[in-house]
Amino acid sequence: MSYAENLKQKLNIDNSEPISAVIYARVSTDNDGQKDSCSNQVALAEKYITNHPNIQLVGIFVDDGISGKNDFTRPQYNAMLQLISEGKVDLIITKALSRLNRDQLNSLMLRSLLVEQNATVLTLEDNQVHDFEDMGSELLHSISFAIDAQYVKRQSINGKKTQELRCERKELSAKDCQSYGYDWHSDTKTITVNEDEAEVVRRIFEEYVYRNGTPASIQKALKMEGIRKSSRTISNMIQDERYIGKFYINKRTSKLGTGQTKSKRIQLPKEQWVLVERPDLQIVDTELFEMAQRIHQTRITVYEKPDKKTTQARFQGTHKYAGKIFCPDCGKPYHFGYSDRAKTKPIYVIKSHSECTNPVNRISEPDLEEITRQALKKTIDQQNEVCKTLEAVLTECVEASQNNGNELSKLKQQKSSRENQIDSLIDTLSEGGLSENAKERIKNKINTITEEIDNLTETIKNKESSKLSVSYVSDKIAEIKSAIAELRNFTEIDRDRILNYIERIELIANGDVNMLLKSGQVITIVATNNSDFSEGESVVKKGKQDARCSWPAAYRLPPPRALPRQ
Repeated sequence: MSYAENLKQKLNIDNSEPISAVIYARVSTDNDGQKDSCSNQVALAEKYITNHPNIQLVGIFVDDGISGKNDFTRPQYNAMLQLISEGKVDLIITKALSRLNRDQLNSLMLRSLLVEQNATVLTLEDNQVHDFEDMGSELLHSISFAIDAQYVKRQSINGKKTQELRCERKELSAKDCQSYGYDWHSDTKTITVNEDEAEVVRRIFEEYVYRNGTPASIQKALKMEGIRKSSRTISNMIQDERYIGKFYINKRTSKLGTGQTKSKRIQLPKEQWVLVERPDLQIVDTELFEMAQRIHQTRITVYEKPDKKTTQARFQGTHKYAGKIFCPDCGKPYHFGYSDRAKTKPIYVIKSHSECTNPVNRISEPDLEEITRQALKKTIDQQNEVCKTLEAVLTECVEASQNNGNELSKLKQQKSSRENQIDSLIDTLSEGGLSENAKERIKNKINTITEEIDNLTETIKNKESSKLSVSYVSDKIAEIKSAIAELRNFTEIDRDRILNYIERIELIANGDVNMLLKSGQVITIVATNNSDFSEGESVVKKGKQDARCSWPAAYRLPPPRALPRQ
């Protein structure tokens, strides 16, 4: 005899062994048509228990307004499963199997649990005790589970069709009027303006536009009057187009999840939204709303969140050489710090550098400033040679443009000759006595010469515009020299100058420093023992650029360690 048949006999005998039972009730929606359904299901089950004294009720579990398509959204259902797994339940009393699950996977999992724990289900709609161990009823149960699952899918399809009809008719629902200032009337399914709240909305916009208010300041003012709105909510209200009578529907769609899969809400692109214009629900003047959007956009531009590159403090910090100094061997950066507890001696140190063969672990900021200052000055001094070369090139250009004078004279003579030819042909044509063919040839000749004159005029104009004055070279060279002199006279090394001129600084193991400039020049500064920085030894040519510079006396590197033998 199966466990279900044994349980049936116990139910039919009043003085039999006690049966531990639980009641489970569920409805998927909380609308008016089903608001009393759960209580009715529980009452029906309690009446059945009253008629069977040997049933001991150990728990009542109700999931009101929750779908049965999955189990992780039903806390009462999961609590019941926990009680069953502990072996404390013999019987589940429910209205129908569909109240327990609307999914095949969860139904089969519940069936396996009940068989394992010697428990079963009593459905009140047909007064049946289900035997899940019976091979004959297993097929019927599987079909019932499949039908329940198909019901959920049909409901989902019907819901999407209803949404499509709403979009075609441009109908608003309760979820479309969730903004502050509107009321939804469920009896008539209409939206109206709440005048008290609408007055607050208008004040928010006026404070934001006319009095330079911010969401935070507006929030504080409203809080003093007993109106509690967060600054984030106020910021969203300022951007809400519903206040000018523009309601959008079809903003989201859903992907049905059943069993162990959650349903997903998917945000649709704005191109797929459906606009429902309701001028009767407008609270804020259109011009005021547009002004608020312009102000909001301006503030976003000013206070926008910087990108990742800017927010990396170690590489784009506020310190002068942050993100510029690197070890050439391992590529790690040097970070800003202080060499004393009083924080008066700024340095740049490299961390976790024990595995690298480069012994240079730190450098002081004053030494870097002096190196940068002398390197930039030496680079600027080299621009004098560039000026001489540029002056020679510009002089050649001026001379070439001056030589165009003879060519211009020839072109003007050609133009004058062509104009005389046209005058002669016009005189011949006006004398008369010519045949029609002769007149036609003269006219064609005049047109041809006219085109040549136009081309000559254009060429002369271009030649004259390209002609340079004698003072052109001296003026340009004077401007360049003035700019170089202005650059040479700088005294302070600040963050902006470093960002504009220096791309990368590398501290080499032998004590030298490679400085890559934005222009592509690589300056190598060699460490020396000369205490007079201004009269240092010449620097040998390394990399792309030859610089004459020496090492400051204040900077002393430790002696380089011998490289390990391979």
